[in-house]
Amino acid sequence: MRVQGVLLLVLLAGCGGSSAPTATSSPAAAGATTTAVPDIQLPADPLRDLVPQTADLPPGLVAVLAGSGPRDAHTIATYSADPKRAGTLLAQHGFRSAYVGQFADPATGRVLSVVVSRFSTAAGATADLDADLSGSTGDPVTVATIGEKSAVRRQPLPGGKGELVTVRFRKGATTWLVAYGAAPKADPSVAVELARTLASRA
Repeated sequence: MRVQGVLLLVLLAGCGGSSAPTATSSPAAAGATTTAVPDIQLPADPLRDLVPQTADLPPGLVAVLAGSGPRDAHTIATYSADPKRAGTLLAQHGFRSAYVGQFADPATGRVLSVVVSRFSTAAGATADLDADLSGSTGDPVTVATIGEKSAVRRQPLPGGKGELVTVRFRKGATTWLVAYGAAPKADPSVAVELARTLASRA
């Protein structure tokens, strides 16, 4: 299951490695004037446009450049609870490339990780998504299908410090994982709307 590893990376990076020192107001400060966040360009790659850009992000979330960029199969496999098995499955499914976008809100502790993976065929992408879904945990959240197949789940963050919402979906030969963590609760609509935006670009 490719969730906890990538989320842990953004949790660690968000503790002081944010690429932008400024943060806008938190959602709790409804109606407050927000400060414009600079448009931070993530590292170049053909898949870069399939992760959120600055304009897509909820107020307060900024890119963590140290945790973002192209990733190979070995790195993606390390996000799994069983890296060896994950690496084998990625190879069997025709993995070609991946890109990770990580974001954090220094003011509220919210984190967002997006992993987009490209496979040789739609069948390979489907097999990989199915493998991830079979190992998914948490409570299902009912939403309309995103892309060609999707699943949304919510569960407590490790240590009970907040909640994690994950959206997994596929479109063609591409799969996504959108993982959004917040305390005390994570609003599923944040992750779902971001997922719909990304699916529309594929």
